[in-house]
Amino acid sequence: MSPASAAFALFVMALSLARIVLGIWLMAAPLPLRDGARLRVPCALLGLFITYLVLFVATLVPLAERSGLGFSLAQLATFSLLLAACVGAILAVYDTSVWTALFCCSAGYTVQNLASGATEFIWTLSGGGSPGDASFYTPTRFAISFACMVVVYALTYLLVTRHLRREGLERIEDRRMLVMFAVTILVIIGFDLVIKWLVEQGIAIGAMVLLRIFHGLACVFTLAMEFELLVNRRVEAERDTLALMVAEHERQYEQARESVAAINARVHDIRHGIARLASDEGLGRETIRELVRSVSVYDSQVRTGNEALDTALTEQRLRFERAGVALPCVADGSALAFMAPADTYALFSTVLDAMLEAGPTSASLVVRRALGTTSVHLECTGATLTDTSLRTAREIVARYQGSLTTLERDGSFHVNALFAV
Repeated sequence: MSPASAAFALFVMALSLARIVLGIWLMAAPLPLRDGARLRVPCALLGLFITYLVLFVATLVPLAERSGLGFSLAQLATFSLLLAACVGAILAVYDTSVWTALFCCSAGYTVQNLASGATEFIWTLSGGGSPGDASFYTPTRFAISFACMVVVYALTYLLVTRHLRREGLERIEDRRMLVMFAVTILVIIGFDLVIKWLVEQGIAIGAMVLLRIFHGLACVFTLAMEFELLVNRRVEAERDTLALMVAEHERQYEQARESVAAINARVHDIRHGIARLASDEGLGRETIRELVRSVSVYDSQVRTGNEALDTALTEQRLRFERAGVALPCVADGSALAFMAPADTYALFSTVLDAMLEAGPTSASLVVRRALGTTSVHLECTGATLTDTSLRTAREIVARYQGSLTTLERDGSFHVNALFAV
């Protein structure tokens, strides 16, 4: 091989690897980078190119002909092993699991193969030659390849990458991704190479068109299956998280309910004790009044007609009282009968906790039902709540198809939740 031919072969290999890497990046872009990514990225790219070069020399160079079934099988081995190397590169650059890396590589390579299949489809229809022909590598073919890549990759970015950036790419722990990886090798890569081999054997144009259409559909179907696994995994993760949250809310609610009941019982006993002291020791009225006032701080049970809301407000009133902040409440507890007790407790506890931590000078709460809706209004003065502090409340409200909004006006911060009942 002459130096010019060797340089051209390296150029073609670099372009082929760049298309594969770009397709995989479209899937891996939302993943967090590992420390030292500035060094890891060029090292990973260099490693992939060296791997590709070694595989090319080991499997393709020894072949006398650049076409035929043997060449197609050698290509299948080369690209399958290169795809496996890409998984290692993803793990080296991104902080993720091996199953997520398998998803990114198999989905990314499928996108690349979809663009490659479109290129072959248009090239063959235009009367282009096979890899063994001198006319195969021409400016026209490169232009077709570039146009197909731009269209397919742009659509992938708009429809997939932006969605993954917005929703996030979970750390997948699904061994079925290994099956999809094998499907990518056998169905996507293998089917593409079979079509190329059949074209070399002189298959009819009509048959080639049908095969390329089926190949494109196979690529789309494979991508859909991989994303179905991804969505199912996200749903399972959200369901597990929700179950943990509900269990934790129920535990906190039960603990708070028992604590409030114990405090009320103890306050009741103390009141009787004060009455006995007043009669036995002859305490003055002012002394008795001061003792009763001190005890009344803890005898602040709220009764709204909803036990979970009563527990949350009683508990929070004690905390607000200790902080020197009044918490007046006007609440129709029956308006929240559609909510699970643990969710009712968690909703009000988390919002009032956030308000108290923000250091308000005053706070208030209103719960009412009117015109087929239940509205919840919490307001505090001198404090501002962050979106992070209201995340749990938003999740609870969304679970009941409600809406939660916030408003800051005239030094007051408002939290409003609305439910259709």
